[in-house]
Amino acid sequence: MRAAALVVLAVAAGTANLADARSLGASYLFSTDTDDNDIHRHTVNGWEPVSAHFDIGASASRTTFVRHDRHAVRGGVQYDLRDGALASRGDIGVEHLAGRDYLTGDLVVETYRGAWTLAAGLERTLVDSERGIALGLAATTAYVMADWSADTHGAALVLARTAYSDTNDRNRLRTRLWQSVCDCGVYVQVAGETYSNSQPYTGNYFSPERYTRALGGIGVRRRVAAGTFSARAEYGVQRVDGEQHPSHTLTARFESARSTEGWQWSAEFIHDRKQPGYNYSQAQAMLIKRF
Repeated sequence: MRAAALVVLAVAAGTANLADARSLGASYLFSTDTDDNDIHRHTVNGWEPVSAHFDIGASASRTTFVRHDRHAVRGGVQYDLRDGALASRGDIGVEHLAGRDYLTGDLVVETYRGAWTLAAGLERTLVDSERGIALGLAATTAYVMADWSADTHGAALVLARTAYSDTNDRNRLRTRLWQSVCDCGVYVQVAGETYSNSQPYTGNYFSPERYTRALGGIGVRRRVAAGTFSARAEYGVQRVDGEQHPSHTLTARFESARSTEGWQWSAEFIHDRKQPGYNYSQAQAMLIKRF
């Protein structure tokens, strides 16, 4: 189940903020994996500022699961609140798949204390494995995060618990440490995670009794006149119930500068080997018009 597996990574890395002005946006996401489970998602959204600190939005999306000849449609409402050292974002919607409706979305609350960012969040997603789609499984993840970042180094720790609708529970710990190596935007990073399942080997998604992964790599983040480019390559090992296998993650992202007419776009690519013999790739493009 790929969506819930990425929740803490998205929070730790930071997410694009579409709020702070009236805007309209559209995005397209494509993902594929070793099992030829191709997924297409088209999304449109809009934001409206209510005050200097609060914005509301609405979105509509359609997700096509090609291999299963099924699709899900979702409508949601969003908010973005920023008030001094406190921030909160949320997305609450209803997703329709195979004749059933599901409440999905996410909510996060953050506070800033100097170099520290502390956060707590909740996310509910559909399980997009083959059997997850067929059975209509959902996953609800609660997490807390602590991130300490200075100009040249930082660290983050995330604790999460996911409750699957097939009664399996997963406890997860993720951590990362990074260190800048020059003023050119290059840094080195080590990251690790471990989790366990209360009911392993459900057959509905990848669910070993115990999983650990340790990665090390190099990244770059550079701001140029046209926008901001970032990339990261990490390699290491994963252990699945005591058996060791290679693992890696490759990411690249470019976010354009905002034009004088209010246009902005971004593109992102992710390739991940997070299960033995299993590769997952995702590409996403987004276009925003601010007024």
